[in-house]
Amino acid sequence: MRFSFIHPKPKPKLDQESRILVIFLAITLLLIFGFSTFVLLKKRSMESDIVTMKQETRQFRGKSERFKKEIARIERLAQKYETINTNNTLLKESIQNLFDLVPDQITLTKAILDKEGLVLYGVTPSKDVYNYLLLAPLKSVFQRNVTTFYPLENGWWRFVSVNEGSIETGSEVEE
Repeated sequence: MRFSFIHPKPKPKLDQESRILVIFLAITLLLIFGFSTFVLLKKRSMESDIVTMKQETRQFRGKSERFKKEIARIERLAQKYETINTNNTLLKESIQNLFDLVPDQITLTKAILDKEGLVLYGVTPSKDVYNYLLLAPLKSVFQRNVTTFYPLENGWWRFVSVNEGSIETGSEVEE
Protein backbone atom coordinates (compact mmCIF):
# COMPACT_ATOMS: atom_id res chain seq x y z
CA MET A 1 0.00 0.00 0.00
CA ARG A 2 1.29 3.21 -1.14
CA PHE A 3 -0.04 6.53 -0.37
CA SER A 4 2.57 8.76 -1.98
CA PHE A 5 3.01 9.75 -5.58
CA ILE A 6 6.78 10.11 -5.30
CA HIS A 7 9.42 7.81 -4.05
CA PRO A 8 10.78 8.75 -0.69
CA LYS A 9 14.21 10.20 -0.73
CA PRO A 10 16.73 9.30 1.86
CA LYS A 11 16.86 11.93 4.50
CA PRO A 12 20.38 13.40 5.02
CA LYS A 13 21.90 13.09 8.44
CA LEU A 14 22.46 16.87 8.48
CA ASP A 15 20.05 19.19 6.92
CA GLN A 16 21.15 22.21 4.84
CA GLU A 17 21.09 24.66 7.74
CA SER A 18 23.06 22.32 9.99
CA ARG A 19 25.67 21.84 7.26
CA ILE A 20 26.10 25.61 6.86
CA LEU A 21 26.37 25.98 10.61
CA VAL A 22 29.04 23.22 10.86
CA ILE A 23 31.02 24.72 7.94
CA PHE A 24 30.79 28.20 9.50
CA LEU A 25 31.87 26.78 12.88
CA ALA A 26 34.82 24.91 11.27
CA ILE A 27 35.93 28.03 9.37
CA THR A 28 35.60 30.12 12.54
CA LEU A 29 37.66 27.61 14.55
CA LEU A 30 40.31 27.52 11.79
CA LEU A 31 40.45 31.33 11.73
CA ILE A 32 40.71 31.51 15.52
CA PHE A 33 43.41 28.83 15.58
CA GLY A 34 45.29 30.53 12.72
CA PHE A 35 45.04 33.95 14.38
CA SER A 36 46.21 32.48 17.71
CA THR A 37 49.17 30.86 15.97
CA PHE A 38 49.95 34.12 14.19
CA VAL A 39 49.80 36.05 17.48
CA LEU A 40 52.08 33.52 19.22
CA LEU A 41 54.61 33.68 16.36
CA LYS A 42 54.52 37.48 16.40
CA LYS A 43 54.97 37.45 20.17
CA ARG A 44 58.07 35.23 19.90
CA SER A 45 59.39 37.41 17.09
CA MET A 46 58.84 40.56 19.15
CA GLU A 47 60.49 38.99 22.20
CA SER A 48 63.58 38.22 20.14
CA ASP A 49 63.42 41.75 18.68
CA ILE A 50 63.21 43.17 22.22
CA VAL A 51 66.31 41.19 23.25
CA THR A 52 68.14 42.40 20.14
CA MET A 53 67.05 46.00 20.75
CA LYS A 54 68.19 45.84 24.38
CA GLN A 55 71.61 44.68 23.21
CA GLU A 56 71.72 47.43 20.59
CA THR A 57 70.63 49.97 23.22
CA ARG A 58 73.52 48.89 25.47
CA GLN A 59 75.90 49.16 22.54
CA PHE A 60 74.56 52.62 21.63
CA ARG A 61 74.88 53.78 25.23
CA GLY A 62 78.49 52.60 25.27
CA LYS A 63 79.15 54.37 21.97
CA SER A 64 77.36 57.45 23.28
CA GLU A 65 79.60 57.53 26.35
CA ARG A 66 82.69 57.12 24.16
CA PHE A 67 81.47 59.94 21.90
CA LYS A 68 80.77 62.17 24.91
CA LYS A 69 84.29 61.55 26.19
CA GLU A 70 85.71 62.24 22.75
CA ILE A 71 83.67 65.44 22.47
CA ALA A 72 84.89 66.56 25.89
CA ARG A 73 88.49 65.80 24.85
CA ILE A 74 88.06 67.73 21.60
CA GLU A 75 86.49 70.66 23.48
CA ARG A 76 89.47 70.68 25.87
CA LEU A 77 91.83 70.64 22.91
CA ALA A 78 89.87 73.43 21.23
CA GLN A 79 90.03 75.47 24.43
CA LYS A 80 93.79 74.85 24.68
CA TYR A 81 94.16 75.87 21.07
CA GLU A 82 92.13 79.01 21.70
CA THR A 83 94.24 79.84 24.77
CA ILE A 84 97.46 79.27 22.87
CA ASN A 85 96.16 81.28 19.94
CA THR A 86 95.14 84.13 22.26
CA ASN A 87 98.50 84.03 24.06
CA ASN A 88 100.32 84.05 20.73
CA THR A 89 98.26 86.99 19.54
CA LEU A 90 98.94 88.87 22.77
CA LEU A 91 102.63 88.04 22.55
CA LYS A 92 102.73 89.18 18.94
CA GLU A 93 100.99 92.44 19.87
CA SER A 94 103.33 92.89 22.83
CA ILE A 95 106.38 92.41 20.65
CA GLN A 96 104.95 94.80 18.06
CA ASN A 97 104.23 97.36 20.79
CA LEU A 98 107.75 96.87 22.14
CA PHE A 99 109.30 97.63 18.79
CA ASP A 100 106.93 100.58 18.34
CA LEU A 101 108.27 101.97 21.65
CA VAL A 102 111.87 101.96 20.44
CA PRO A 103 112.71 105.29 18.78
CA ASP A 104 114.75 105.50 15.59
CA GLN A 105 117.84 106.88 17.39
CA ILE A 106 118.14 103.74 19.56
CA THR A 107 119.21 100.42 18.05
CA LEU A 108 118.24 97.18 19.80
CA THR A 109 120.65 94.29 19.45
CA LYS A 110 118.74 91.79 21.57
CA ALA A 111 115.38 91.61 23.36
CA ILE A 112 114.31 88.89 25.78
CA LEU A 113 110.62 88.84 26.70
CA ASP A 114 109.30 86.37 29.26
CA LYS A 115 106.63 86.19 31.95
CA GLU A 116 108.76 87.98 34.54
CA GLY A 117 109.73 90.91 32.39
CA LEU A 118 111.80 92.26 29.53
CA VAL A 119 115.55 92.55 29.01
CA LEU A 120 116.78 94.89 26.26
CA TYR A 121 120.29 95.12 24.85
CA GLY A 122 121.15 97.94 22.49
CA VAL A 123 123.05 101.06 21.52
CA THR A 124 122.02 104.69 22.12
CA PRO A 125 123.70 107.98 21.14
CA SER A 126 123.42 109.32 24.71
CA LYS A 127 121.96 108.45 28.10
CA ASP A 128 119.49 111.34 27.78
CA VAL A 129 118.07 110.02 24.50
CA TYR A 130 117.54 106.64 26.14
CA ASN A 131 116.05 108.14 29.33
CA TYR A 132 113.60 110.45 27.52
CA LEU A 133 112.62 108.34 24.54
CA LEU A 134 112.66 104.75 25.79
CA LEU A 135 112.82 104.67 29.58
CA ALA A 136 109.68 106.79 30.09
CA PRO A 137 107.39 104.37 28.16
CA LEU A 138 109.04 101.38 29.85
CA LYS A 139 108.38 102.88 33.30
CA SER A 140 104.70 103.16 32.47
CA VAL A 141 104.56 99.43 31.70
CA PHE A 142 106.97 97.89 34.23
CA GLN A 143 107.27 98.40 37.99
CA ARG A 144 111.04 98.02 38.19
CA ASN A 145 113.52 99.34 35.62
CA VAL A 146 117.28 98.94 35.94
CA THR A 147 119.54 100.16 33.14
CA THR A 148 123.30 99.80 32.92
CA PHE A 149 125.31 101.84 30.40
CA TYR A 150 128.71 100.98 28.92
CA PRO A 151 130.59 103.62 26.86
CA LEU A 152 131.68 102.73 23.35
CA GLU A 153 134.78 104.10 21.56
CA ASN A 154 132.69 106.15 19.10
CA GLY A 155 130.95 108.09 21.91
CA TRP A 156 127.72 106.12 21.89
CA TRP A 157 126.53 104.01 24.80
CA ARG A 158 125.77 100.29 24.96
CA PHE A 159 122.96 99.57 27.42
CA VAL A 160 121.34 96.64 29.18
CA SER A 161 117.84 97.40 30.46
CA VAL A 162 116.18 94.95 32.84
CA ASN A 163 112.45 95.64 33.29
CA GLU A 164 110.48 93.48 35.70
CA GLY A 165 106.98 93.20 37.11
CA SER A 166 104.45 94.53 34.66
CA ILE A 167 101.55 96.46 36.15
CA GLU A 168 99.14 93.61 35.31
CA THR A 169 101.40 91.03 36.97
CA GLY A 170 101.86 93.27 40.00
CA SER A 171 98.13 93.69 40.54
CA GLU A 172 97.62 89.94 40.27
CA VAL A 173 100.31 89.34 42.89
CA GLU A 174 98.71 91.77 45.34
CA GLU A 175 95.32 90.10 45.15
